[in-house]
Amino acid sequence: MKIGYYAIFNYDDYDINEEKYGIAIEFPDIPECISCARSEEESFLMAKEVLEFITSQMKVYELPKMSDLSEITLKDNEKAFYITYNTEDIDQSEFTFYDV
Repeated sequence: MKIGYYAIFNYDDYDINEEKYGIAIEFPDIPECISCARSEEESFLMAKEVLEFITSQMKVYELPKMSDLSEITLKDNEKAFYITYNTEDIDQSEFTFYDV
């Protein structure tokens, strides 16, 4: 099954000239799905990884409906990217799940 949601990359703490690197990553539809990275390239990897981890713990009926891009309001220094993965490509042995 293909899973996909929009991620918001916030560049407030990113300045290549001052060697300040920090891109905050969040998914508006999944509040607990957050991460950060030092570069845009790393941001895509981290966004996919956190999306895979959080949604792999959810049942299909628990997955929230994806917002339309037109419903997402971006602030200055933010960009939206569509992040996807195929559940069949996930090696679940890499994750440790705990019942809470």
